[in-house]
Amino acid sequence: MKHAYLIIVHNEYPVLETLLSMIDDERNDIYLHIDRRSTELYKRACLLCTQKARLFLLPTRNKVYWGDISQVETEYLLLETAAKHSTYVYYHLLSGVDLPIQTQDYIHSFFQANSGKEFVSYWLGDKHQKDLNRKISRYYFFTKSLKRSNSKWHIITAPCHNLALIVQKLIRFHRKQEVEFKKGPNWFSITQGFCQHLIEKKSFVLQRFKYTLCPDEIFLQTILWNSPFKENIYKANEDDAGNMRLVDWNRGNPYTWQSQDYNELIASDRLFARKFSSKEKELIEQIKTTYANK
Repeated sequence: MKHAYLIIVHNEYPVLETLLSMIDDERNDIYLHIDRRSTELYKRACLLCTQKARLFLLPTRNKVYWGDISQVETEYLLLETAAKHSTYVYYHLLSGVDLPIQTQDYIHSFFQANSGKEFVSYWLGDKHQKDLNRKISRYYFFTKSLKRSNSKWHIITAPCHNLALIVQKLIRFHRKQEVEFKKGPNWFSITQGFCQHLIEKKSFVLQRFKYTLCPDEIFLQTILWNSPFKENIYKANEDDAGNMRLVDWNRGNPYTWQSQDYNELIASDRLFARKFSSKEKELIEQIKTTYANK
């Protein structure tokens, strides 16, 4: 009864190396997706090995863009690859700049004690609801270029992006809302049952969310909320608490943990934290050593 770790990476090899060493446990299988543009990182990742966990480096690699459907496609690639390979108690989606802040014994005991729960966070409140409505009610045709301000494509697509939104507002166009949409962070820990349900909904997801802004923060929360698994959501009514990730949105977008935050990290009851930087080598080594010695 193993756990599957699904990791999306595009930079920060030293953090990734630490992450893999901390989840290197015989109870885990690890699936690694390296962004197709990260050529050197992929070459280094091909040399990575684990001692206890099985490590699978996905040969199919996407170019992953912020706010774009490519995020969702990559999550599906990881989920489907893992689900075809084996059956898992839980599937954990992490980024390459995440680290566990509990031991593997603690993490496995926690999920055993909460077996059947879906660890997916929801962002609540009027501010988030307004942002959600904005993202799902219009067509966003140029999401691959939105964060690429230095590219030639951005210069061309930015005016087109703005014009498309202006026209939709002028004619009061709203996309059909087939289900009750929800929003939250895209990192999760889900059961085998919900994983299969999510895979079954792939066709609808890729069609409906293709031109949605930041679909990776909406599709999974929406599918879960409108499914028989809704009653299993962990801390569904607590804002950004359900996925058991420690992320600070007040000091950053999100905040990068610093050495002075060590005590806060180890005092947390969350299972994972993000995000970390290789510039904070001392903190990363402290985290690794702390949990290696427990």
